[in-house]
Parts: sequence; structure tokens; C-alpha cells
Amino acid sequence: MKLSANKVDPYVRSFSAKEGAGKVILLYGRDQGAIRETASQLGSCFLGKDADPLQKIEFNETELSGSPAKAVDEASSMPMFGGDKLVMIRGQNEAVRKAVDLVLREAPMANALVIIEAGNLAQSSGLRKLVEAHDCAMALPFYEPDAQELSSLIRQLCEAEGYSIEASALAELSGTLGADRGIVRREIERLILFKGPRDKKASRETGRITAEDISACMHDQSHISLDMLVDAVSLGEMEVLDKSWGRLISMGTRPEGALTVIRRHFQTLHLVVSQIENGTPRQDALRAFRPPLHFKRRPKVERQCNLWSSRKIEAALEILHETERACRQTGARTETQTAYNLMRLARAAGR
Repeated sequence: MKLSANKVDPYVRSFSAKEGAGKVILLYGRDQGAIRETASQLGSCFLGKDADPLQKIEFNETELSGSPAKAVDEASSMPMFGGDKLVMIRGQNEAVRKAVDLVLREAPMANALVIIEAGNLAQSSGLRKLVEAHDCAMALPFYEPDAQELSSLIRQLCEAEGYSIEASALAELSGTLGADRGIVRREIERLILFKGPRDKKASRETGRITAEDISACMHDQSHISLDMLVDAVSLGEMEVLDKSWGRLISMGTRPEGALTVIRRHFQTLHLVVSQIENGTPRQDALRAFRPPLHFKRRPKVERQCNLWSSRKIEAALEILHETERACRQTGARTETQTAYNLMRLARAAGR
């Protein structure tokens, strides 16, 4: 089955654990931020707040290559301590299509939900056709918001934090952030942190976001240094990595904050490289980056696509996840260990 784009939000809002049981849900489109958020929302709704980690299993398309039946085994197996089962699949290659086909034909998955996070799929896509034709499957499209929808989203996010936004600032943000809802939400969060918590007793002027705020926050020196750090790690530029890391730490940047930015870059790079490996033209695949790549930075990211394969990026993401988790669990400033792991990744870029 398939839904039109204007029916996706009502479907997600009314989604229940009972409705999700025994289903396959395909999320596809250019708005990767919305896809990730919706997949997380559906999964949390299906499993509930107190779900056991063993109730959830994740696959990427590389892990399913050569053995798509893994998805069937997981969808039809009972978690160790009972309850429902959530199977998350990220990717859209032929292995994913075969896995979904096997699940729909063979898996007795009365207590399971399978969610697939894919990229932009043409109407002729085998994966999309398979899901749209099956009664126990649902295809949800996520198209990039138009200019009016994007402006409305930005205004709503600001107002939710007690801020209004000037027309000039709204135009600047709309033109800078691109159309990925996930990116927009993260950048607005950063903007609100820059402005500080809204004091309800403060004057109206202090509760307004101006074009000057956008310029100061979105184009500050730390943001530039973070881009330098990300590219240094991705390109294997050890000297630039050392200098940009030292500069960020001296400016008060926390290691986990920098790691989050690097991890998000590698996640998007993984999507881009996977699409290129599956035959998508490079210029089309690079559109996954949001905000859109600046013309000065674009050649650097194109070089990164040559240096990294999807398998190498998956290994890098494991290192980044573990390093970020260690930083957050210890609560300590672990600059040395983080720098060491970033150097490991930079060395891997040149291999």
C-alpha cells in the first residue's frame, strides 16, 4: 500500500503498536532528516517506553548483501524475554529488496514490525513496487518541504522556545539551511542555545531573533573550525586536524559536541557513497548534504567520496559511536582519547 505525501503526518500521528504488528513500513524520499525522525518515532511507539534492547535489531544494506534471509530470521524470532520485535533496515539496494520480499512471503511476523529507511526512490524502484503492492506493507514518501513549508517550520520551532523571528532573519535561515527537516531542527536548536533560554519577563526585543543573530551564530569561528576539523578527519590531513582540534578545545568546545558533528557528516557521507556505489551519479548523490555544500567546500567532499567506501565508513561510524558514548557516560573532558580516535580515522582515509 502507499500513501500520498499529505497523508503521511496523520498516519504517523495515529500510529499504534497494535496497528504496526505484522507490518513492513518503507520510508523513502529526499528529506532524510524527516525519515530518520519518523522511523525513530514509529519504532518507539511500537515497542513502548520500557522496551528491552533485545527487542530491536538493526541492519544496513551491506550486512544483508549475500544473506538477505537474516531479516526473515529476526522478524520471525521471539525476543529472549518476550514482547514485540522491531527490525530496522537502512538502505535500498537489491539485497534490501530481496530481504523485504522474503519477509513478506515467509516470515510469520505477527508480533514484528520492519521499518526500512531508504533514500529517494523512483516510481520504478523494485523495493517501492514490492511494498506498495502488498497489503501488509506501507510506503511513506518524504519530499523536501517547499519554501513556504520551510519558513513555517522555522517559525514554529522558534516560537516553541518563546522567540519570534524577523522576516529578514527568516529569509536568511530559509536560504542557508536547505530543506532537510532534521538539519533545520538541529540548527534552530543551536540558534536557541546561542540566544539563551527565553526569560518570560524580558522585553519583547530580547525575544526576537534578528539577521545579526543568524550571522553571528551560523557563521561564527567555531562553526568554521568544525568544518575544518570534519574535512581534516575525512581527508586524512593530520596537521590540519591537530591545529583545528586544538583551536576548538581552546575555544571551549566539548569533545562530544565535535564528535556529534563529525558523526553526522560521516552518516551523510555513507548515504552518498552508498548511492554512488549503487550507480547514482555523483552530483545527484551529493544533494543528500544539508545545508547544501558551499562551492568552496564541495571539491573536498568529492575527494572524500573517492577515499571512503561504504564499508570503511561503517567502521568509522562504529569508532565515532563508541567514542561519543564514552564521552557522555564518563562526563569527563576526554580530549586526548578523542583526538587519538580522530587521528585513527584520518589515517584510515589514506589507506
